Amino acid sequence: MIQKAIAILHQIGLALTAEEIADILWLAMQMGAAESASESDQPNLPSELLLAENEIPVDTSISPINPPTTSANAPQASLYPSPPPASQSTSSPSSQPSYTPSSQPKPTRYSPPIPFETPAAPALRNPLALARAIRPLMRKVASRTETILDEEATARQIAEKNIWTPVLEPAPERWLELALVIEETSSLPIWQETITEFKKLLERHGAFRDVRTWRLNADPDGSLYLLLGQGSTTLNQRPRSPKELLDPAGRRLIILVSDCTSQIWRIGNIQNLLHLWANQNPVAVLQLLPERLWIRSALGTGFSVQFSAFTPGVPNSKLVIEDLPPWQEVNLATALPLPVITLEPKPLAQWARVVAGTGGMRTAGVLFDPALVAAMAEEMEQTSSPLSASELVKRFRETASPMARRLAGLMAAVPVTLPVVRLIQQTMLPESGQIHVAEVFMSGLLCPLTVDSVAAKSDSIAYEFQPGVRELLLDSIPISDTDEVLEQVSQFIARKAGLSIKSFTAFLSANSDWDETIQQQITPFAQVTSQVLRRLGGEYAALAEQLEQGSQVVFQVSDLAEQLEQGSQVVFQVSDLAEELEQGSQVVSDGSEVAATELPPLQTFEFDVATIAVETETTEIETTPEINLQPFNFEVAQIELKQTGKRTELIIKRHPQQADHFIEDLGNNVQLEMVAIPGGTFLMGSPDTKEGHSKDESPQHEVRVKSFFMGKYPVTQAQWQAVASLPQINQELNPNPSIFKGANRPVEQVSWYDAVEFCARLSELSKRPYRLPSEAEWEYACRAGTKTPFHFGETISTELANYNGDYTYGKGVKGENREQTTPVGSFGVANEFGLYDMHGNVWEWCADNWHSSYQGAPSDGSAWIEAEENENENRYRLLRGGSWDNGPGGCRSAYRGIFNPGDRFFNNYIGFRVVCAVAWTL
Repeated sequence: MIQKAIAILHQIGLALTAEEIADILWLAMQMGAAESASESDQPNLPSELLLAENEIPVDTSISPINPPTTSANAPQASLYPSPPPASQSTSSPSSQPSYTPSSQPKPTRYSPPIPFETPAAPALRNPLALARAIRPLMRKVASRTETILDEEATARQIAEKNIWTPVLEPAPERWLELALVIEETSSLPIWQETITEFKKLLERHGAFRDVRTWRLNADPDGSLYLLLGQGSTTLNQRPRSPKELLDPAGRRLIILVSDCTSQIWRIGNIQNLLHLWANQNPVAVLQLLPERLWIRSALGTGFSVQFSAFTPGVPNSKLVIEDLPPWQEVNLATALPLPVITLEPKPLAQWARVVAGTGGMRTAGVLFDPALVAAMAEEMEQTSSPLSASELVKRFRETASPMARRLAGLMAAVPVTLPVVRLIQQTMLPESGQIHVAEVFMSGLLCPLTVDSVAAKSDSIAYEFQPGVRELLLDSIPISDTDEVLEQVSQFIARKAGLSIKSFTAFLSANSDWDETIQQQITPFAQVTSQVLRRLGGEYAALAEQLEQGSQVVFQVSDLAEQLEQGSQVVFQVSDLAEELEQGSQVVSDGSEVAATELPPLQTFEFDVATIAVETETTEIETTPEINLQPFNFEVAQIELKQTGKRTELIIKRHPQQADHFIEDLGNNVQLEMVAIPGGTFLMGSPDTKEGHSKDESPQHEVRVKSFFMGKYPVTQAQWQAVASLPQINQELNPNPSIFKGANRPVEQVSWYDAVEFCARLSELSKRPYRLPSEAEWEYACRAGTKTPFHFGETISTELANYNGDYTYGKGVKGENREQTTPVGSFGVANEFGLYDMHGNVWEWCADNWHSSYQGAPSDGSAWIEAEENENENRYRLLRGGSWDNGPGGCRSAYRGIFNPGDRFFNNYIGFRVVCAVAWTL
């Protein structure tokens, strides 16, 4: 069996060592028999992922197998549903392969690889080795509270004494519980991902009876207190005494996570607390900085020593101290022995063996002399006057690495947030690492601007250089580098602010007409830019002066319009920029005139809208008046659930609604209706408590979407044929690719690249920016203010959508299985925004690459197209909405599908709808 398991691992490309295979088998024995995974936990992988390049491809004439049903009423949707039987196809029998079930041969497909999850860029590079390192802590001891039956002793007592009472013995339990104490400092956001991954490793390892995370903070007077948990979970908690971690039994292990650079280390407060803990418990410091930088932290004030122990779990006060120089006069009775570990396998393993009392092993650490710490604290108090800007920069340049010095110089040209710093690293300093960021942040050059930086997300915390430091650092980098970093960060800020120009350098000055969101995102950048320009001197200083005299925005445009491809400049008045672009005003560009995007006349139309609601919540949408849009009326159908005995009855209610749209004329009496989607904020994804939830729908996260226009229906075959007849942009298009023929049916059997070409040709025809929707835009438009699994509500009905009615969702009932597409809008109902067929009929392409979770997803509604570590996974594209062949679970608002973007054959369940990326407001 072991050899068979090894062969399977090699077959799927996991070339593991003997030790790693032994670890897997050992972990499997510890975990016991695994429960069979639910369908919702399986990744939505296409059949192409099941084949290697040199393997035989799947026979496309064979119907793909739908996934097994986990329950009678709620099967998981098949992302790659079966082609229809021959009897259901509208094509001639000679042109279509046979799909008769009775004649189906056994599919020639390979078993899927063993699924496992890994972060795109893990902060812990060697988690397996770290897990091995703490194995010595996995011993078990007799419980003081739990008992189990001693079968042998009970049998002996019955046989020998005829006493029929059970003999109990203490139950075995894990030896230690762990308190992971995280010191909250301004540099914590740099290490947040590392700490989070290490915490998860400890929780899943099984070495500890319990793992709890604590946050260590200091009052303004320097007194220390604890909060249970991390981040927002600690809000509104009462402060708790650090004495809560004391365990007289000595079975609580305390690890303090810190870079040892904060003020409480310098004045000795934290050493006093550690001394309190160390008298009764084993305590260690997890130092986040490499050992070469310890001298620059508070650890440099202690004596470097080695510790050993011959008894398990001894408190620090009973550790054996070695390698202390004999000439050092230290009172060992009052000194603080403190093991120091790093996230490296070897030092972690050495420390674990010392804690386990294996003998013959030593671990590194420091010995703090209370007298020396008190003397240093007094010295700091006497010289507590802040350093000047020149002194701060001088100290930094004398102690920092060359890479950190260069990084600080580039950071001085822009507003400082962690995403901006990562952008600089990616584009200009790819060889830099996290340690160089830490050197800058721990140097004293920066301070956080966010009032509550602990409660805020690490990526949202803004930092500012100490007064005068920015100007001094700018002297260390060439003007050309300043230009480059401004260019890179300008594009980043533009994406955050939702600006649509693709490539430019933006020099912004504050304007009172900006709304609060724009001010928060752009104003700091504008202020920094003006300061940087003045410092650069010459024409830059003149530009800064010009900007301060008049609130203008200057864009260096590379692809705003064909006439501007040579890099000419365009001057916009900030307060009028949005209105000019949206109303179609002309833009002045070095004397030339370029027509901005103009919208066709907005019209009112009326139609029915369906929502299935047990209880529906709508999101309030904030807009500002710029374009006077006229409403249209439509009805909303509500389905209420009434339980009558064992029969569930769906009652559909309708009520009128209205919205706005414009019509795009495609010629030959073919029109494309584009519905105005208002901007707003929504919660993307689904909670893990919802039926059918999949891991790739997590974590739920808030996304703010700007207004746009979206196709009222999926693109029809008539619309496809009209656009496919236009001149080619990048590739040819099949004018009639669909299996289920009909001018008003949705087009299918189109690849992602085909859909992109369609958008390109439509943009050329209309002179408006058409594209595929981002995944966030699609879900926002589908939900239309709802938070339920469907925009109808908690369930769905085949009276309102085209899906496989043989299956049900929630409290729904079975319905019709049409086994083919239906003409768009057949059911006469839409969602609150006025969009039809968002659930079922055909899957719809989105612009995004596939990502296996929402970790790191954009929060501004843009498409997530940045590459992941796993390029094979990332090359797939997103599908949304489900199809005629899917069960209702695959048609949910949050359900995500993936497919090979180049595959167009036998996907008669995939279509798309378009977005016109022109912002509008009520």
